[in-house]
Order: sequence, then C-alpha cells, then structure tokens
Amino acid sequence: MKKLICMVLALMLALGMSSALASTYYGGYDDVIEASIVVYQRSNQGAAEDIWWWDFCEAYFGIKFNVTQVTSASDYKSVAFMSGDMPDVFYQMFMDSSAVVEQGVTNGYLIPLDEYITPEIMPNLSRIFEAHPEYRSLISAGDGKIYSLGVFQNAESPLMTFYINQRWLDEAGLEMPTTLDEFTEVMAAFKARGEDVVPLTGDLGNQPRFIANAFGWITDSASYLTKIALKDNVPMFIYADEERFPAFMEVMKEYIELGYFSADVFDDQYAGNQTAAQKANDLTGFDQNTSNAIDPNEWTAAIPLTSEWKDTPSIARSYNAVNCQSFNISSKCDPAKIERLMKWVDWLYDYDNYTMSHWGPSVNETEWLLGLESGYTATMDEATGKYVYSAAEVDNGTYTSWGDYQNRRIQGIIGGYLGLNIDMFGEGTREYNPPTYLNKVDENVLPYLVDCYPNIVFFDADTNTRISELATEINAYVNEQYVAFISGEKEMSEENLAEYFQTIYDLGYEEYVQYYIDYYDAYLGK
Repeated sequence: MKKLICMVLALMLALGMSSALASTYYGGYDDVIEASIVVYQRSNQGAAEDIWWWDFCEAYFGIKFNVTQVTSASDYKSVAFMSGDMPDVFYQMFMDSSAVVEQGVTNGYLIPLDEYITPEIMPNLSRIFEAHPEYRSLISAGDGKIYSLGVFQNAESPLMTFYINQRWLDEAGLEMPTTLDEFTEVMAAFKARGEDVVPLTGDLGNQPRFIANAFGWITDSASYLTKIALKDNVPMFIYADEERFPAFMEVMKEYIELGYFSADVFDDQYAGNQTAAQKANDLTGFDQNTSNAIDPNEWTAAIPLTSEWKDTPSIARSYNAVNCQSFNISSKCDPAKIERLMKWVDWLYDYDNYTMSHWGPSVNETEWLLGLESGYTATMDEATGKYVYSAAEVDNGTYTSWGDYQNRRIQGIIGGYLGLNIDMFGEGTREYNPPTYLNKVDENVLPYLVDCYPNIVFFDADTNTRISELATEINAYVNEQYVAFISGEKEMSEENLAEYFQTIYDLGYEEYVQYYIDYYDAYLGK
C-alpha cells in the first residue's frame, strides 16, 4: 500500500511538472496576467476580438490584454491625462516628444523605461543600442531617461526620393541634371512639350524642397520653409538666410511665372489630385514618386543638385529610422507587471519575431494558429524574384487581399510602428523581401545621404512653450511674405527684403533659433 501511494504521488508530481512546463510562457513565467492597453485604430483595421495578435499575446507571453481601440489618439490622451484614468500601456498613440516631456518628465504620468533596458530583460533592444548608440541618445529626454519606444531600423535610406521622366529627357536629348542651372534647362525643355504640360506639378511642400536642397539647406520636411534645417552643419531656418533665401525665392517666382509649377501650387489638395492626373496623362516630368505614371519604369531617381551655393550633392537620409511614439507605460501600471511588459515589447525587436507579429504564424507553425484557418505561405514569383504572401482566409475570399488580412485579422496596428522593421543584423530566417531600390535610387541617391537635424527633439516644458509662442508669430509672418514674394504680389526689392528680415529678427528669431542650436550642440555632445 505504501509503495502504491508513493507511485501515485510520483505520477502526480510528474503530471504537475508536465503541466507547469506546458504553461511556461515567454520569459519563463507560468501565470497569466491582465494588462489594459489602448491602441489607435485606423478605419481599415479590425476589431480587437478578431485580431490574432492579442490571442497570441495571451498564449505565448501569458499576458491577457484588455484592449481599448480609439479613432482619435489626441482626444483620448487629453482625457486620460486630465482625468488620470490611464491604461497600463499606450500603444501606437503618437506620443511625440513634447507629450513625453509634459506627461513623463514633468507630470510623471509616463514611467521611465531605462532600468529595464538591460541585456537580461531586453536583449534585443540592448543589442540595437550597442550597435547604434546614437539611437539611444536620440530618444532620451532632457533628463537622460527614455519614456517612449517605437520603430528602429537602418538609416541608410533616403527620406524622400524625387524622380524625373527619363523618356522626356531622352527625347529632349538632355542628360540627367546635376546642377540647378541644368535642372532649369530641363524644366524649360519639358514645358516646351506643350501648353498643358506642368513640368513640376505638385504643391509647395515637396518639389520646392528638392530645389531648396540645391541651395545648401539640408531639410527633412515638406514643411521645409518653417522647419529647422542644417546649413554647413549649423541649425537655421531657411527663411532667415539673408544671402540665399532671396535667390531661392527668385527661382520659385521664375518657375511659377514660366508655368513650371501649376498655377494652383498653393492649393495642396488640388495639387495632389492634379499631380496624379498629370502623370496619368503623361503631362508632367518630375515628382516625389512614380505612382500614377503610365510606365513607372520610365522614371529615374533624380540626383541631388549643386549650384553656386553648394558644390557637393547631398540629401537628407531617413529620419524615420527611429520613431519613439509607439510604446509607453503609464504610472498607473502595477510595478509587478512592468518587467513582463518590457520583455513582451523586446520580443518585437528581433526581425523574425517582428515578421511573425506582422504576418502571423507560417503554414508550418500550426501550434500558433489560435483560430486562424491556416498560417501564411510565401511563394516565390519567378518573374519578379520576390515572395508573394497569402493564407487560407485570403485564398477563400474571407479577406480581399493580403494587406486586408494583415490589418483586420492578424495584427491590426503593429505594422511598421513598433519593432524592428528591417533586418538590421542580416539574420532573418523567414522568407522576406529585402528592401530593393528601383529607378537607380541606389546609384543616384544613396551615395549622397547626409544627416539632417534630429527629428526627435526633447525641449523642456518651459522651452516648448516659448518656442511655440515664437513659432506661431514668426511662421505666420514668413508664410504670408513668402507667398507674396514668389507670387509677384510683392516686389523683391532691397527695401522690401530688408524690412522682411528685420521683422523676423524683431519677432524674436535670434532667441528662437538659439534654442535649436543649443539643443543640437548638446545632442552632438551625447
């Protein structure tokens, strides 16, 4: 009898161990915790109860997320911070640097994450920071702490590439322009094709940025006019460059008068629609992308221009390599949950893991289907040399496309906003299509990439307030005067220009730009 009891106890112990092993979750946990999370939901994204990712989080990480989806991140954040009714996790809620300073550094509503970014808790992110210490510096607030995480990737890609109609160049007997003068000659040849041709169709936010770059201003934004830029590695706003800005405005004025730009260049929405129509009817020769072109293969990446103001071609590399607006933990979160949540988000900083979160399990990973009809399949398209992805729920018409399946069934919002969305270390094992550059981007653009002013800037709360005050008044004046000058409404006389520049300084420009200069010096020092 005693022997039988011992055998039963041994069997029970073995079964208990087996059960414990079966319920061991990522990170070595053997229990399931609950955590509240709020996510931004776009119109094409599914309801949380339909999305595989949340089931996977419970099954693999032992985290049962209570998900709130919102269609207005700003409205939700405003109410949450004002009321103190915050979730454990803010997920893809666009927590920009000013919000991080206000709600993290100043109010303490977002906790600093630094103590958890260790090789033991977050080996994947720690490895990225070891390889790219500048990434850690970039997302650290003024107090030296990190309150927000997002996407990390390789920065050796252009922020934006501009394309020129190669067929039109060939028919005009012209080479790819490399100087501003040559570019003007090309625009003249393009305009000569017909009265209805608009060589630079588009708005005042993009194509002029390409021209501004020829004057030696490294700018990263469609808001190039009022966004901080670098000139000879010194921060400045291009509208205050007394030497070059008048010359730039003269070029813009000339292009508008000659019809190189549309007469509707000041109307962003019309210009956007017009751009698509012009390209679809072979009536334009230069744009920021090749979409809507009759034959995109006929377009070639434009080489950054030089001029009398700039003797070396250069263009801003992608600031989107780092984004830290996607993951925050609130001060309402139980401290006992934080380490597991940090291990959870660190899992996404491995490329294979990130890919699985984005695509779901493969057809061979049946243990993680969790209600899916199948895993994904990757089939090589011999014509393109790229993988084509599908799954049973796409093939049977439940979802209209692979993208629809991803957005509404697999991951919803994860997308490119959180995790490692490029194989930085070249170790990915899933079938994926590495970045490819068409239309000579690798030849005409990549060799000329340079740093721009950091896109993520953590001014303290008082400085943010003062900058906002100065920017509001200065930008309103600059935008008004810029339009008046380049439209011909106001003459670019010495007297008018002198008054323009003096007014900028009277409005506080020197104080305004000095904040950016000081921040940049400190950033470089880090």
